[in-house]
Amino acid sequence: MFSRIFTKEEADALLPELRRVLGEMRQARRELLEAQARLPEARGVERRALEEEIRFLLGTLEADARYLASLGVFLKDLDRGLIDFPARVGGEIVFLCWQEGEPEVAHYHPLSGGFRDRRPLAGTTPPLPEGNRPGETRPGA
Repeated sequence: MFSRIFTKEEADALLPELRRVLGEMRQARRELLEAQARLPEARGVERRALEEEIRFLLGTLEADARYLASLGVFLKDLDRGLIDFPARVGGEIVFLCWQEGEPEVAHYHPLSGGFRDRRPLAGTTPPLPEGNRPGETRPGA
């Protein structure tokens, strides 16, 4: 279903990289909107240069989105900096939910939910380590 299941610690470790990429994506989008606004009045060489810049910026945004997907995260809202991480909480597959500006990943929501369905991670039952789940036998146990 998902290419990766994150622990809270793994999600927290990605936050500096996510902040960097989100900043670059917002900058590219600002530049794209500025170029698109200038396009209707542009003629000749200036128009071709703007069209090339627009193609480049669109490619940059697409590449950044593919990069985030390759990390296994889901960009939900660029403006708000909302990122979801597939995870397991209490044996259930959920999304850890982080919003830019938060110092750490501290919320989750069901797969079918969204930001408004967020619940705090504090007080949740952490998943048991592999091999220590009830009903599973361990060597030497």
